[in-house]
This record gives sequence, C-alpha cells and structure tokens, in this order.
Amino acid sequence: MTELTAYETTWLGVLEELRGCPEIRVTEVEEGELRGSEDADRVFGELAEREGIALDASLKQCHLRFSDLGAAWSVRDPEYDEESLFAGEFHLTNIHQAIRSGSLETRWFDPTFDPDPTPEELRFYRELRSFDGTPWGGIGNLSMLRIRPGVTDPELWFDTTTKGLHRLDLDYPGYLEALRITKGTYGWQFLFADVRLDEYEDFEVVGRFAKLMLEVFPRLFPDHDYAPLRSRLAERHRGFRA
Repeated sequence: MTELTAYETTWLGVLEELRGCPEIRVTEVEEGELRGSEDADRVFGELAEREGIALDASLKQCHLRFSDLGAAWSVRDPEYDEESLFAGEFHLTNIHQAIRSGSLETRWFDPTFDPDPTPEELRFYRELRSFDGTPWGGIGNLSMLRIRPGVTDPELWFDTTTKGLHRLDLDYPGYLEALRITKGTYGWQFLFADVRLDEYEDFEVVGRFAKLMLEVFPRLFPDHDYAPLRSRLAERHRGFRA
C-alpha cells in the first residue's frame, strides 16, 4: 500500500474540514487514485528528459500524486437553510498531468470571431497549462501555469472566460497554500491579481464572496491564518478594513 506524503495528507485534511463542518453543504468530492509510481523525483526527471522542461526542485515539496482532487461546496445561509451565503470549488491535477495535458489556445480563439491571432498571442496561449478548475459549477474558471523554455518557476495566470486573463502575484506553492485556506471560494484568485474589486460591476460578486469568506471562515476554520487575505482584500476594496 502506498503511503501518503505529509503534504498529501494536508490535502485530505482539506476535504475532511469541508465534510466535517455542519455549516457547509458539500455537493461534490473527488479523491482520485493515488499513483504511487509518480513520485516527485521521477515526475520532475521525466519532464526534464522527455519534455525539456526543467522545473525548480523546490516545487517538489508540493507535488501531489492523486490523479485529481477536488470538492464543490456552499456555506448555508443561517436564515434560509436551503440558500447559500457563498460557495466555491476546486479541482486539482498535479503539475505533471497539467503539463502533459497540452495547451488551451482554443479556449480563447474561436476561428469564427478571431480567425487571425498574432504570433505573440498564439505563443502565449500555447504556453498555458491548466492545473485547477471548476468543472461542477459551470463557470469556467481556470488557473494555469505558464510553461516556457528555460523558466524553472512558472508564472501563474487566471481566467474566468468573462473577466479576461490575469497574472497572479503567486508562485505555485503559494497558490496551493492559499487554496487550502480559501477552499476554492469562487474568485479568491482575484485577491492576488491587479484588479479593483469595488470599481467594476463584473467584480461585485467576487468582492462580496471574498468579504463573506473572511467573515465566516476564521470562525469555521480557526486553525488557519486569514490575516494576509484580509490585507489583500483591503488593497483591492477601499471599503474593507483589514
């Protein structure tokens, strides 16, 4: 039987936190196969040898061997039990699967509407690989690594299909740590993007969900530190105090 790494155990803990909280309604849980043969050293070695992608060794510490891992959930409204205050989801694939799954340029280029993308646009979109998404909610959020030759610590980008692509002020380990704390609250990634959550109607729901998360989650999950996220929200929402 393959033993879990300490880091993999923390992610099963995230699922247990969600399932064990009476104020949260969990609608989907995905705990994929643990592929014991895909340890970090082997996977990173194969990426370097077969794909020509040499990633920084520090990324090995957050390698997950699950084929996929995720959950969809909502926080119950205390006044109307059948309604929700806010919701979220995540669906992780490991860095090896993300890179080998191929690029996503067809997501942004529909030949009917954009038959002639520039070479720079094509090059950029072909460098993106999705590792976290929202398959159950139908809202189309994707978090992506930008894989480029000679770059060992990939940039992170976020796309919602309606709000454009945004580079995140996070590295890959930092993203996963923030995801563990936010549990995938819809739009949490915008706390790490160069946007204002109080200036545009498109971001109204994102800002509201972030505020509710930071009001409710410190009580539901007191073992996590939400102060850095409160500071992030204060930077992006003038009416919010950290």
